[in-house]
Amino acid sequence: MRNSTAVQASSVNRVLFIAVTSMALLLGGLFSAKSSFSNETTLKPSTDLSPQQVINIVVESLQNNAADDAGIATVYRFASPGNKANTGPLARFTYMIKRGFSDMLNHVGVRYDDMEMTGDVAVQAVWLQTVTGAEYGYAFQLRKQKGGETDGMWMTEGVIPLGQSAQSGIGI
Repeated sequence: MRNSTAVQASSVNRVLFIAVTSMALLLGGLFSAKSSFSNETTLKPSTDLSPQQVINIVVESLQNNAADDAGIATVYRFASPGNKANTGPLARFTYMIKRGFSDMLNHVGVRYDDMEMTGDVAVQAVWLQTVTGAEYGYAFQLRKQKGGETDGMWMTEGVIPLGQSAQSGIGI
């Protein structure tokens, strides 16, 4: 009887060890993936990036914005020269995002509508879910740049608020 109990305890301990180790590896991978993204300062426009990739980078940068506003800085790098002319330098852009578009920062979920493309213009509605469950939409407009050092790169021309989604709120 005593050996049977010891074997059962040993089996339970082995299963618990495997479960805890697996969970630690999973969580470690998640945390390292997020921290490596938030520490990424080399994300910048490139002719190798599609419009969808650019929107994904911008949305993920907003979602993972840190106290140093590295995410907002990445978003600013992907703003077209014309967009930057309207929004001003990075400090003003950061203030604008935090003051007028704070629901974009550190959102917890995202839903993408289909992208519409006409020539060198791409538009996509993106729905961002906040921690409260509210969902806010934004239409991202990108344009493939012509001339200068950004020639051939997809960059954000503008972002238009679409308002709160009818799907907002926490469902059961």
